[in-house]
Amino acid sequence: MLSVYAAFLATGLAVVAYFGHQVWSVNKAPTMAEQVKRELIPNEEFVKHSDIFNKQQVIKVTDNIYVAIGFALGNSIMVIAPEGLIIVDVTESVTAATEIIKEFRKITNKPIKAILYTHHHQDHIGGAQGFLEKGVALPEVWSHHKLPHEVASFFTTSYGAKVRRSSRQFGVMVPASRKINAGLGLNLRYDSQGFIPPSKLATEKVTFAKIAGLDVHIHHIPGETSDQIGVWIPSWKAFLSGDDVYKAFPNIYTIRGAPARDPVDWYTSVQKMLDLDPDYLVPSHHRPIIGKNDIRNVLIPYRDGIQFVHDQALRFINKGLTPDEIAKRVKLPEKLEKHPYLREFYGTVPWSVKGVFQLYLGWFSGDPVDLFPLSTPEKASRVIALAGGVDNTISEAIKAWNKDDIQWSLELASYVLIQDKNNKDAKKLKVDALNLLGSRQINSIAANYYITCALETEGIVNLEDESTRKNEWQIIQKLPMKQLFQIFSSMFMPEVGVCETTEGIVQFIFSDTNSFVVLRIRNGVAIIEENGRAKNADVTVKTTEAKLKAAFITRLDGPGDYTKDLNIDGGIVKFKNYMNCFEEDFQLLLP
Repeated sequence: MLSVYAAFLATGLAVVAYFGHQVWSVNKAPTMAEQVKRELIPNEEFVKHSDIFNKQQVIKVTDNIYVAIGFALGNSIMVIAPEGLIIVDVTESVTAATEIIKEFRKITNKPIKAILYTHHHQDHIGGAQGFLEKGVALPEVWSHHKLPHEVASFFTTSYGAKVRRSSRQFGVMVPASRKINAGLGLNLRYDSQGFIPPSKLATEKVTFAKIAGLDVHIHHIPGETSDQIGVWIPSWKAFLSGDDVYKAFPNIYTIRGAPARDPVDWYTSVQKMLDLDPDYLVPSHHRPIIGKNDIRNVLIPYRDGIQFVHDQALRFINKGLTPDEIAKRVKLPEKLEKHPYLREFYGTVPWSVKGVFQLYLGWFSGDPVDLFPLSTPEKASRVIALAGGVDNTISEAIKAWNKDDIQWSLELASYVLIQDKNNKDAKKLKVDALNLLGSRQINSIAANYYITCALETEGIVNLEDESTRKNEWQIIQKLPMKQLFQIFSSMFMPEVGVCETTEGIVQFIFSDTNSFVVLRIRNGVAIIEENGRAKNADVTVKTTEAKLKAAFITRLDGPGDYTKDLNIDGGIVKFKNYMNCFEEDFQLLLP
């Protein structure tokens, strides 16, 4: 028996070494059963999912269509048209795009005539500059007409929260030794940004265009995003489907943060693909599908799986169930649940169900308890009091752990840390619970989120890293100035000093573009006005758009005076007082 125990212990230690983390113990050697239960072994099916994209390769779909897989989170597709190349999606990374074009150049030397974005997500637009080549004219850049607004909205509203949550979702900071994959690809590459704004916009349900001498039908196919487009090449019977189909359950609600995607739009778009009856289906993640039958055998269950989740969620919504209750009730039929394109490597059924609830009814569950609930800190304090204090709460968390009730153990440990953030036992319990829950997932998003939060709890990872924020600013600096100024509104701090009662007008005049923006402060809000110059501005700032954007980016290097390129009329002190009412990133002048 001792040798068996030793074998299990050795296995456990090997796994611990692999994941770089010790399992929880209660001041004694764990029993054999406990040791086995706590091994941090990743889900085998989840690991195997990496086989799709763990090798960099260019796959030939036809003599004129090639897809680069494994270079980044997203694919990049090369269409060889009569007059040149059409690049559909450019990945998230300029570095990755540069690697891809080198591979494409082994196939053809035709010039790049057009870039086409299937939608606004960063892994489809961020690498565009990597496809610019010396001596070649700037290509046309196509997108749906909503894309510019979606890009601006992402980076000018809740971008801070989304960047942090995206980093967790994709495991950007998870060490390679612990990272399995990012669901849609092996990794999200955050090394370089190079978005090029579109110059051609598709405005119709179907936009008929001749691009590089090729007849292309650009279909609006809202699904994972409202600006999603698919590219139909009728002469080749090929459909490039963007993110409306990938080899995983669709992400109807994304925990990185976004409004729930409309499942009716999504399955309707998949039906459009079925109606076109393509011979070739080329998605922007995972591998192409070749042959009518194989394509139908993917699209039909994919379409029906989305409708099933929508319809059943709505059914239980109308019965009065809460989101959590519905999430427990709705299960895919076995035939769909086992389909390789509906495995929950990316989206999940429970999150999708809650997304449907939010889409139709918003945040309120219907239970009056949720109208004005206790805050999490208040609840933590009362749970700890009910348990008889911090020590008893930790004891209950350990008991839950030893019963394999890891979720309850995590919740109790989290309550203790809310009240005492330095409690070592609670921190260790929380970290181990997060790691164990992460290791049990088939879902990449959940796994990466759990493990990243464990690293954050340990203090190993900091998602406020300045280099990450600078990458975001490389995108933001390409936005029109008036859209960029919209960020000011959500950065105002009325609780600071007299900011709540501060009133004033700051006018920015940009000589390089002969434009202006008026920033009016009153009633604790910052209002961006575009209707005309302010005749009675308290402060007027004269500069160029380029210099102001550069000041924002340079500001991330640390506190200091970045106003040397600003001509300020009305007094630097007054301007400084206004700026001090905004979050630090927007304080152009600091003490």
